Amino acid sequence: MRLVVIQSLVVLTGCVGILCAPSLFAQTKGDPEIGAGIAARVCVACHARDGTSPMPNTPRLAGQHAAYLVKQMKDYREGRRTSEVMGNFIGGLTDEEIPHVAAYYAAQEVIPGVVTDPSLLEFGRRVYDDGNPGSGIPACSGCHGDEGEGTRRFPRLTGQDVGYTLEQMRRYAAGERTNDRGLMQTVADRMSEAETLAVAQYIASLMVLDTEEE
Repeated sequence: MRLVVIQSLVVLTGCVGILCAPSLFAQTKGDPEIGAGIAARVCVACHARDGTSPMPNTPRLAGQHAAYLVKQMKDYREGRRTSEVMGNFIGGLTDEEIPHVAAYYAAQEVIPGVVTDPSLLEFGRRVYDDGNPGSGIPACSGCHGDEGEGTRRFPRLTGQDVGYTLEQMRRYAAGERTNDRGLMQTVADRMSEAETLAVAQYIASLMVLDTEEE
């Protein structure tokens, strides 16, 4: 049943290539050393030097796949993903600079996230691993991996901030974030508040030791 739900949702939303078009992969080769200098100038105030921001509701970038980071930065710059803060900072980055920043943060070490309600972890694990066939929710692991490792198309979720995950799910469900061609909008809209909170807690608990980019 889990496989049928995943396959149906993939067909429905055009999941193949949804987050990073293949042509993007050739554009993501950057130099982390160059990226370090750009990040120090543009990014560290919010995302910290190591990509693990101490600020609540701010995404952890450490170990994120470079291809995914490139796509998100370009989406912010071109208005396909909206944020007043990110739009202001990303707007000044060139096509040549963006892959360097992505490579820098992709090379940073992933550290454990902060679980704020351990009592929800088991429920969150079940939804993450199995979804909810009754309401048409696919397993998160189907795209993001058993340990939240992600791929070049789908983001690494390992240890992500609970508040940030909840805010992005809210934005997807409300139709405020639309730069994924509808897949996450469909998933977020079908998830209950309890399921979303539990999954966010479980994601924060995940830990992947190998952060090497594919």
